[in-house]
Amino acid sequence: MSSDAILTILVAILDGAIRVSTPSMFVAVGETMTEKSGRINLGLEGNLVLGAMVAYAISYQTGSPWLGVLAAGFSGVFLGVMHGVICSLPRVNDIAVGIAMMGFGTGIAFFFGK
Repeated sequence: MSSDAILTILVAILDGAIRVSTPSMFVAVGETMTEKSGRINLGLEGNLVLGAMVAYAISYQTGSPWLGVLAAGFSGVFLGVMHGVICSLPRVNDIAVGIAMMGFGTGIAFFFGK
C-alpha cells in the first residue's frame, strides 16, 4: 500500500472520530457547567437525543432549519428545568433523577421518531 493511501485512511479515521465525538464533547461541556452549580445531571444524553429528534421533526414539518434549532433548544431547556425542579425537592437523588431523565428523553425521542 502506498504512503498516500495510508495517509488518506488516517485522515478519514481522524475525520470520522471528530465528527462522531463532537456531540459528546458538547454534552461534556454542559455537564461541567451543571456540576459547577453543585448538581449532577446524567440525563444529558437524553436531552441530546430528544433535541436531535425535535430539530429534525420541526425542520421537516416547517421547512425551516432554524426553527428546528430553536425547537431543539426549547426541548433542552424544558428537560433541564424539569431536572432542576425535581432535584430541588427534599430527599431526591440527583443521579437517579438524571438516569430517569435520560431514559425519558431517549424514550420520547424514539416513540415520536417512529
